[in-house]
Amino acid sequence: MKRRYDEPLSKHTTFNIGGPVDELSIPENEKELTDEVKRCQEEGINYRILGKGSNILVNDNGIEGVVIKNTKAVNNIEKKGNVVKVGSSVSLQKFVRFCVNNNLEGMEYLTSIPATVGGAIYMNAGRGKKHNLSISDNLVSVKIFDGEKIKFLKKEDCDFTYRESIFQKKDDWIILEGEFELDDQPREVGEKKINDRMKKVKQWPIYKYPSAGTVFKQKSSLIHRLASFLKIGDVTLKNGKIVNLGDASFSEVLLLINILKLLNYMALTKPELEIEVWYK
Repeated sequence: MKRRYDEPLSKHTTFNIGGPVDELSIPENEKELTDEVKRCQEEGINYRILGKGSNILVNDNGIEGVVIKNTKAVNNIEKKGNVVKVGSSVSLQKFVRFCVNNNLEGMEYLTSIPATVGGAIYMNAGRGKKHNLSISDNLVSVKIFDGEKIKFLKKEDCDFTYRESIFQKKDDWIILEGEFELDDQPREVGEKKINDRMKKVKQWPIYKYPSAGTVFKQKSSLIHRLASFLKIGDVTLKNGKIVNLGDASFSEVLLLINILKLLNYMALTKPELEIEVWYK
């Protein structure tokens, strides 16, 4: 297993923000992943799981304990009929492409999200409330490690709601694999969906800047349009999302988030955070 000490997490988040972690471990297989979790639990070490870092804001002062980066450990992907089993380390882009290449409907709207399958299941990633599409729509079961043993959960046991799942409430649970059942679809149809999605996304200004994606689960579009003139250091709003214009800091992003919280409260919109904030 690769281990790095005092590793800047700015290198491992899509926001390009984050101070050093005491130890970054990168398991190479499933056993290394579960053994690393066991080690941290047995030794009382604070640990967190990190995928591609697309939904996280990390403190510039650094993070205590161990960050386990799950981007290599569980990379299996296999098809049997219309069922696809895919490891939590697999990127959404690879997963979608695999499905499309095998003439299956591949949830192509997910191809623009820079995340792993495990991270997407954890957050129940999707397109937003007006589209009402989430990765859990086609999910059958999830393979997890609960800190002691490996077990399988049916979809209905995962408490999926908009941008939420049971995994956000279970600190000791690690997602290892997802099982999906998908409809038949000609490859050329999937290819067109991918191309159309990426063509649209690349037109957004946010695509040009480091960002953590959507910050709030619900927001007032009017407030975000009115607040688009706000700029704090190298932090500003583009397309309703907070972006790093070059050298943004944790405190600058946090200040803008708090301003937006206040404005959304004034608009009678409950500003629940969609991103995770790692304070220490």
